[in-house]
Amino acid sequence: MVRGVDRAQAYVAERSILVPHGCRFWLRSLTTDGYAKCVVTEAGRERTVRVHRWLMEQVHGPLPPGTITAHSCNESLCVDLDHLSSATQRTNMRQMSDQNRAAGRAHLGYADTRGSLGRAQAIQAALRDGLDLDALAAAMLAGEARPLVRQALMNGYDAEAYLAAVRASDPSSAFVPLFTAEAAEGSRSAPEEDGQMSLF
Repeated sequence: MVRGVDRAQAYVAERSILVPHGCRFWLRSLTTDGYAKCVVTEAGRERTVRVHRWLMEQVHGPLPPGTITAHSCNESLCVDLDHLSSATQRTNMRQMSDQNRAAGRAHLGYADTRGSLGRAQAIQAALRDGLDLDALAAAMLAGEARPLVRQALMNGYDAEAYLAAVRASDPSSAFVPLFTAEAAEGSRSAPEEDGQMSLF
């Protein structure tokens, strides 16, 4: 099993780029809603998968029923294991609402008119020729709703300033759903509804 995990992690690393604030952005195919996707062959059959969920399953085994793979970084393009956890959809939606990332943010004038796929494509374009931090900051800024994060990105890319602005924008952003040890060891029960762990 370890060999399979190592292969999965190497596969993802070869097709993504790690940026200074900790996200590992996927540089290949995307779903219509901006998530990383790829085709994997298992037992002689090909299937298209969302990379973040597939990677979690490769590392932790099948996820418990009723769970999703959530991004603590709120970046659909991110495939970094440290930013992924198993959560219920309800917990994921509550975190989105707490961080003002729900559709209601349009009234602030900062809604990303590109949509989630457009945002992911803009980030990929900024990183296509390597790690261009100014281009990355511009791509991330275009759809950012949180004023402190917008201000940090307007000043160019600075990982520490960006992370500080994320933390200051919403105290709940410092917590993410926890992938429970029981689930990792084979239990098939859903994760604790409010299981939290520190992100930063």
